[in-house]
This record gives sequence, C-alpha cells and structure tokens, in this order.
Amino acid sequence: MSFWYPSGGCSNSGQPAPQQSIVGRSTGAAAVLLYCAGAAGHAQDGTPPGMVANFGVEQRFEYSDNPDLDVEGESDFFGRTILSFGLDSQRAIDRFSLGLGTDIEEGRAGRDSVDLTNSFGTLSYNRQTRSARAGISLRYREADVTSGIQDEDFDQDGNVIDQTEGTRRTYSYRLEGAVGQEAPIGASFNWSENRIAYSDDADPNLQDSSRQDFSGQIDFRITPRITASLTSLYRDFDARGDGVDRETTGFGSAVRLQASRVDTINIGLSYDRVERSGDQTATDEGLSGSIDWERALPNGALGVSYASDITSNDDGRRSSFSVRRTMQMPRGALSLTLGATGTDSLGTDPLVQADYVHNLSTGTVSVGLSQSVNTDNDNNEEINTRLNAAYNQQVNSLSSFGVSLSFFDRNELGEAGNDAQRVDVSLSYRYALTRDWGLVGGYRHRLSTQDNAEDRSSNTVFLGVERNFSWTP
Repeated sequence: MSFWYPSGGCSNSGQPAPQQSIVGRSTGAAAVLLYCAGAAGHAQDGTPPGMVANFGVEQRFEYSDNPDLDVEGESDFFGRTILSFGLDSQRAIDRFSLGLGTDIEEGRAGRDSVDLTNSFGTLSYNRQTRSARAGISLRYREADVTSGIQDEDFDQDGNVIDQTEGTRRTYSYRLEGAVGQEAPIGASFNWSENRIAYSDDADPNLQDSSRQDFSGQIDFRITPRITASLTSLYRDFDARGDGVDRETTGFGSAVRLQASRVDTINIGLSYDRVERSGDQTATDEGLSGSIDWERALPNGALGVSYASDITSNDDGRRSSFSVRRTMQMPRGALSLTLGATGTDSLGTDPLVQADYVHNLSTGTVSVGLSQSVNTDNDNNEEINTRLNAAYNQQVNSLSSFGVSLSFFDRNELGEAGNDAQRVDVSLSYRYALTRDWGLVGGYRHRLSTQDNAEDRSSNTVFLGVERNFSWTP
C-alpha cells in the first residue's frame, strides 16, 4: 500500500551519494549506473541543459586465489578491461539517458582468450510539465558468478540470489505517467516488469522468474488541503518451474490530509486478494490498511506509520509499525527508522533502517543499515539485513584511497529456515599520473556462508590504469 503516499523509509533523499570504491567498479559501477539512469527523470537536479557524453576505460591485472568463489576454487592471474559509456541530454522539460558497459577478461584459465562479463545497458526518457509527466526506462544486466556483493545479486523483491555457477540475465521495463497534477481531478499509474533468466549450466535450484507490478489511482482534490483517491493494485509473480506463483489484486481508497502547515496525514484502505498456485495452492483475501503521519521540522522530518496487509503466503496477516526521523546536519545527513513487524504464525521481529553521511574536509564517511521482510520463490518469508559502510579520503591533489564493507544476512523465518551471510571488504588507492590518466590498485576479500553448505571465500589484488573523460557535442 506504499504507493498511496511517499515512503518514509527512503534513505537516500537529499543525501549526497558516497563515492564508489575503485575495487568494486567492475560490478558496482554498473549497479550505480543502473540506479542513476532509472532515477534521472524523477529529479531535475539542476544539471545545465545540454548533452554530455562520458567515456571510461580501465586496464588492470588481477590475481585471485578463488576468482569464481567456488568451494574449492583455484587461483588465477589474468587481465581485465572495464569499458563504460554514458550519454545524458537534458532540456527544460525532458531528459534522455543512455548507459552501456562491460568487463573484458583476458587470459582466464579454461576460458576463451577474451571473455565479456558483467555487461549492462540502460535507456530512459522522462518528460515533466506543470500538469503532466511521463517516463519510460529499459534495463539489461548480465552477471556472472564472479560478481561481488552488489545490488545485482538480489532479485526484485530484495532476496539474495545464491548463484554458484552460470550466467544470470536481468531484464527490466518501466512505464509511468500522470495527468492533471494540479487539476481538481487527476490520474497516475506505474507499470513495471522484471525478468531473471539463468543459463550456461547455472545451478538447477535457480529457476527463471518474472514479476509484473501495476498501480494506478484517480485523485480528487477536494480542497487545497484534502485529496481523496481511488486506488488499484495488480502484482503477478511467475516462477518458471518449481516454486509458488502469486497473483495479487487490490482495490481501495485513500485520503491525504494537510492537517496543518507542517503536519501531513495519509490513510489508505483496500480489499486485497492473493491467489497462489504451483507448489502451493490457496487463496487469501481481506482488508489491508495503513495510516501515516509526518511533521516537517526545521532540520528534517518526523513520522509514524502503521500498516496491516494480507500476506502473499499462509503465515497470516502481517502488521508493521515504525517511527522515522530524517535530519539535515551542517556536514551531513541522518535518516533513522525503528519499528517492528509480525504475523499471526511467525511472531514479531524488529526492523531498523539507518543511513548516515558525514562530509569531512577532504573525505566522506557513510554508513547504511537496513532490514526488510521479503518472500522468496518458494513462498518463504525472510528477514534480510544489509550493512554498508565506506570511508573515502583525498590524501592530496594527486592521490586518494577508500575502504568499504558490505554485509548481508538472510534469516529465513520458520523452523526449517536456511540462513546465509555474505561479507565483502575492499581497499582501493588511486594516483593521478596525468590530468586524464590515473594509477589504480586495491585488495578485496569475499566470504559466503550458508546453513548446510561449505563456506566459500576469495582474496583478490589488482593494479592498473584508468582514464575517464567527458565530451559535449
């Protein structure tokens, strides 16, 4: 029901993005570009109108004692070329973005002499006027088992993908629009589709899947302070092969009330129906509701939310309560959400989401912690916890270094839960050889553990050169 009002848990609003560690660029840069391309049209960020093309190339040599993160992996020494291209065109009312990139591995043992990995492509167009908006985006991502712990290692529901071999391809499409944004009657919709496909002898336990999401509403602006809405929701999850398919439909109403100059209240109520088929067959239906209050403060906002929804499995109704606080500080920003969630059969679990960014005189420190409840392909609920921390320091006008940590914990609810953890630690260093060329080096450690499975780990060091430049047609 979050499409009825802005989510209070958004942790990136108004915060500067932390720098990306150079060590993770072969997999992480693609994920960053995917996010930026999709979000470009939603925030006219003050970039001067015009067209800008960005090119990036990096050539480095890597040594790893287990590059594929196998249980008993063999060491390898090889070359890697990282290519990226971005095109951004912005005018007063519209924006176009294109992003392309790939890694080229040279000299890997037992593979072709030249092997393309981690290829991606993004395309988006957004148009915004005073009374209407429209947007479309297309994304493609190819990830191999050597990918690190980045966003592409999670599915569209936020569940970790335990892939041990093969190639994964992700396709994403999104279409959104709105009319009558300032009229007495307006309408908006959002449709998206995500597909995940596995190939090249991928783990047989991994099944292709697709998910469609549609939400739409009609708004009636009764007064400047009161807006009533009719809402609709359709979600279809299809697990190709073994798994549980889920189809969700919902129809309801919502009210947005500007109670005072600083207080906003959102109330939503809908009748939802969830049909499951495949490994499980059942239908659940009933009322789902939510209420959210937010007060604008001089340095941020304070909010309280409560929601009770029909779940997509047989664990009963899930209810959640949270308190959130966002705060702008002289040299950074803080976003904190504390709450709890529970179902009839699984009990109650705490939920935390926190993001903190602090700008130093010559560097940046950022920490992010999030917990979320998700449902996997087998219809099991999980509490997923993610921790990300980074420190970037500009040593002098020519050199800089960075340290980053990523930790993920999957707590599968229930007696037969299959818990898992992932850890990724990296160190990086960059030195400007010339105005356009830089020397890069770094170290990376990865560890993956899982119940009833052997641990997997790897250590990688690399050294290379890079060049990034922009061109204005």
